[in-house]
Order: sequence, then structure tokens, then C-alpha cells
Amino acid sequence: MKLVNKFILIYLLVTIIVLSAGGIISYYLIKDEIDTELRWRYMDRINRVSYLIEEGRGQDFGFDSTQVVEKFQDRNLVIKELEDRVEERVIASDTMAWHPHLKRMEHNVKVSAYRNIDGRSYFISTWGGLVESDDIIEAVVKTLLWILGLQVVGAVGVGFLVSGRLFKPFRDTLEKIRDFKLHQREPIEAEETSIKEFDELNRFVNAMTTKAISDYQNLKEFAENASHELQTPLSIAQGKLELLTETDLNSEQFKYVESAQSAIRKLSKLSESLGLLTKIENHEFSNSQKVNFTKLVKDSLDTFDELITLNGVSVTSELNEEVEVRMHPVLADILWTNLFQNAIKHNVTGGGIDISLNNERLLISNTGKPLKVDPSDLFKRFKKADQSTSSIGLGLSIVKRIANQSNLDISYTYTDEDHLHTIRVDFPTNDESQ
Repeated sequence: MKLVNKFILIYLLVTIIVLSAGGIISYYLIKDEIDTELRWRYMDRINRVSYLIEEGRGQDFGFDSTQVVEKFQDRNLVIKELEDRVEERVIASDTMAWHPHLKRMEHNVKVSAYRNIDGRSYFISTWGGLVESDDIIEAVVKTLLWILGLQVVGAVGVGFLVSGRLFKPFRDTLEKIRDFKLHQREPIEAEETSIKEFDELNRFVNAMTTKAISDYQNLKEFAENASHELQTPLSIAQGKLELLTETDLNSEQFKYVESAQSAIRKLSKLSESLGLLTKIENHEFSNSQKVNFTKLVKDSLDTFDELITLNGVSVTSELNEEVEVRMHPVLADILWTNLFQNAIKHNVTGGGIDISLNNERLLISNTGKPLKVDPSDLFKRFKKADQSTSSIGLGLSIVKRIANQSNLDISYTYTDEDHLHTIRVDFPTNDESQ
């Protein structure tokens, strides 16, 4: 969800909560104001009745002062003469009264008073309602809905304004970060904006990418120099050991020399593989193109024919013609070579390799001993199916890095019935590869 959309939703949620609380408060404020006005009006009515009784004009509204009790329900008025003298006071309260038109009980304001007039005591009470509660609620709800509608329109309008103009510097910086390539060695330039926070972000991004490029360059130079400098003494040591094998050595000395040569070859291969991994992870192979995988597999079968015969394995293949995969050609060659060499190296005498290739996936299966490590660790660095082999444990790790960079899915399965190890590489669809 976009930041602006999330901000609008939060704003509208807070608005709904505030308006709901405001509606409740408004209802009670309006109701209290109306009730107060009614109390004053009914107090005036009681004072008017008291004046008429005092003037002996009770008959003006149908009241005979000689009667003890008179009720005028049709006028929402009760006048009762009391036998005992009372303390004069006024009582205001709420009550429920029948509404003849609505045919239901409605909230009313009631004002009652005890009065002493010309030596007689009276109880005078009147009640009524100016506005029904439903009318107040309806008016408040309509008002709040209009306000909410205007808030929604305003929020959406402000959202488009913010998204289109205010956040433009942020989107520009985000686009530059998305297009940033470490190997291009060009830091993201900070641009001045009218917003302090965006300026701070741009300066931080500029400083961060500048430092990242510097660290990358230093690491790259170190890796290249270390690999180069390491190969030189290794080559010298290898040459000296080869000369030593031409001298008169006994069997035990020759065994030591051969072990040292094996260790040097392994160290040299390790240096080359780590250097290759570093280049892949630094995205130095970024120029992808369509690679004819069918031709790549066929050529490798011819190239490794002698190695296949030497290891005593048989190869069967089912290859679709002109299978093309978009990736860097060097990485494609390294990926397939590592997979094929792995299938040969970890096979058994008299075993087989089965290759299947179509536009959707590549399958390479080989017979071999049961796996001794967790399959989920197989693509990690220095993880080997058999720790006793001379493998350095980087072949499948390199394959995994190439697959990740080339948008390929790679997986491993093993079946106990035929002791078959299978690696599957799923190619991206046309939409994903573009």
C-alpha cells in the first residue's frame, strides 16, 4: 500500500472516530440547550398561571379557584390546590409523555412549582417537548455525514496533490536507488528540495552510496590482488614440487609430494571459485542476452566425452531444439559446467546421467550414494555431499548465486528407490525474463 493511501485511510479513520464522538456531544449539547429553553418557557407559564389565580381570573383558562383540584391534560397542565401550606419551590425534571401524533412515548421536559397564593397553597405542573429526540438525532447525523463526505473529498484531493507534487522528490530518490548499480561506481547525487526531511534523506543516500562504492572498490582490488598474488607463489610451489617428483624419491616421499600438489591445486581452485563468487555477488555479469542452452549442453557433452568415459558413466539426453534462456553467457556456461561436472564427480562406477531440457526447465539426474547432509544446506558454501571427496564445496553455491541473479529457480530431490540425485532449474517465463 502506498504511503499516501495509508495516510488517507488513517486520516479518515481518525475523522470518523472524531465525528462520532462529536455527534454524541453535539446531540447532548443541542438537547440540553432545548431543554433549558423549555424550562424557562414553562417557568413563565407557571408564573402566568400563578398571576391569574392571584388576580382571581382562573376562569380565563377554565379553572375555578373554589375547586380543590383541576387538571387540564389537554393543555399539558396540572393545577392542584393543597390543604396544607407548603414551602415555595420549583422542580425541573425529565419525563416521558404520550405523543398523540407519533403514537408513542416521547421525552418531555417537566417543570413543577409549589406556590402560596392568597392564603392558599397550590401545586402547578406543566410539561412538553419542543423537538423530538429523533429529529435531533436525524439533524446531527445528516450534518456529520455531510462533513464526512466533504472530508473524504478533501482527503482524496489532498492525497493526489501530496502524491503528485509533495512526494515527487521522494519518488525520484527511490527511482535512483532502484537503478543504482554498485559496479557502475556512480553514487546517487543529492538534490536540494523544499522539504527538510527529503534533503536529509538525499544527503544520507549520497553518503551511503559513496561509501558503498568506495568499500566495493577496495574489496574488489583486495580480492583481485589477493587472488593474483596467491596464484604466483602457488604456481612456483607447484613447479618446485613437479621438479621434486623428477628426483630420486622413495615411495613415502613421493606420497608426501603428491599430497602437497593436491593441496596446492585445491587451494588454487578455491581462490578462483571465491573470486568468481565475489564477481557474481557484485553483479559484474549484468549484461544478459539470449543464450542457446541446447547448443551449450550439446557442446559440453562433446567436450567432456573423455571425462565421461574415464569415470565409466553413461549419458542419456532429451533436448528440445533451440531452447533459449535470457542470462549472461558466461554465467550460463559456468552454471551448466558446474552442474554437469557435479553429476560426473559424485556418480558411481557404471552409473548414469540423464539430461532433459525444454523451454520451461532443465533436469539433470545422476546415480550416486545417498546424501549425507541436509538437502537444504546443499547450496551453501563449503557444504559437500561427501566430506571425504576432494571437492571444495563451492560448485553448487556458485550455481545457486547464478540462478538467483538470472531469475532462475533451482531445487534438489533424491529418490531412494534408484539412488537418483536430481537438480531442477526452472527457467523464467517470457514476461519475467524481460
